[in-house]
Amino acid sequence: MGGESEVTTTIVDEKGRIVVPKPIRKELRITEGSRVSVRVENEKLVVSRVVEPKEFINEMEGFVRKDSPLPLIDPISLKRIREKS
Repeated sequence: MGGESEVTTTIVDEKGRIVVPKPIRKELRITEGSRVSVRVENEKLVVSRVVEPKEFINEMEGFVRKDSPLPLIDPISLKRIREKS
């Protein structure tokens, strides 16, 4: 995940909706009801899956041990840092 996907095209319907191709939905784990963010970046439309705090915490569990020399930081701050990158 996180690499470059094959480029595909899709059509915008009369309501401005697009269909995200299945291979891209699968790669990004976008399912029916998933929340996504939409923004313009360098004249490109960027659609990203929104990672909910609970999901983010579950994904990060086990990365830092209790005896780690790394400073502790709350998961919401980590989520904000991740969203900025």
